[in-house]
Amino acid sequence: MRGQVFTTAAVDNIDHNPSATTSKDSFHGTAISLIQHPSYTGEGVDRSNVIVGGSGDARSKTVAPLPHYYTDVPPVTSSIKKSPVPAARVASLTRGDFKQQTDEEYQWLGNAKRVLEDNTGTVDNDNTSWAAFHASRQPPDARVICPTSLLPLFLESAHTVAMIRHSMDVVKNAVEHMNPGQTPVVTFDQPLFALAKQIQWKWPESYGEDQIVVMFGGLHIEMVALKTLGDWLQGSGWVQALVQAEIATAGTADSFLRASHVLRTRTAHQVTAAALYILQHRAYNHYCLGETRDAEDLPEFEDWCCQRGEDIPSFTTGQPCWN
Repeated sequence: MRGQVFTTAAVDNIDHNPSATTSKDSFHGTAISLIQHPSYTGEGVDRSNVIVGGSGDARSKTVAPLPHYYTDVPPVTSSIKKSPVPAARVASLTRGDFKQQTDEEYQWLGNAKRVLEDNTGTVDNDNTSWAAFHASRQPPDARVICPTSLLPLFLESAHTVAMIRHSMDVVKNAVEHMNPGQTPVVTFDQPLFALAKQIQWKWPESYGEDQIVVMFGGLHIEMVALKTLGDWLQGSGWVQALVQAEIATAGTADSFLRASHVLRTRTAHQVTAAALYILQHRAYNHYCLGETRDAEDLPEFEDWCCQRGEDIPSFTTGQPCWN
């Protein structure tokens, strides 16, 4: 790994449960990974290979023990329960803050609409899916390799306050060594994230939110977002619509509300968004055919959606009404 490059960390439990009937031991430890995010190839300072301890002889078959400040997990004697939660300091976001991202999503919807309505075979359908469409639009120089490093494993279970606090200390020291002055950023899954936040509230001087950033990993952020969408769609008829359209069985469609399977749930929402977008365009075309005004006097599709939303609030859900 290179120096002076933005570095993040991930902490997770690592488990090994042997399935053999003759097995006697299992492993429930903790793993810490460091990930660097260079902006371009070759960013940072070359650190070469650092040999810690030992004789440096390549023929040696012994490995120097790790330092005690890394392997020894300090115990925690005080309870973190009922720690006072500080007031949240967040800035409110408006819909206009995501205009660029929303416009990109509507570009995908427009492409999907053209592909599905093409009867001549002249429209390129190689990039119809959401992932393929956005991947095809990335510039070639955006694919910068992100170096990763797995630190030595801990025998201690990750689901303890002592281990999570020690892992935060390890990450702080590692980030300060790799990129001095950077605020450490650590990702956890949901159970470990809850412990880390309580540690921040219990010891704000050392682990406060101004000292270290604790957040979900990308997978768990998406899982929470999909579950939130499921809560909004509960009882809306979305599940029944998917079943009647033969997109999924009743049990599978119901699992989309809980985001039991992230990939399937994500695909279901993408199919739903594309279907609603096409239906809205068909309704707009039907509206235009029924009007006697000149074509230049008719509202644009986005303006028409906003006008319809004044009568039916749910009609404009996700529509680009930026006024």
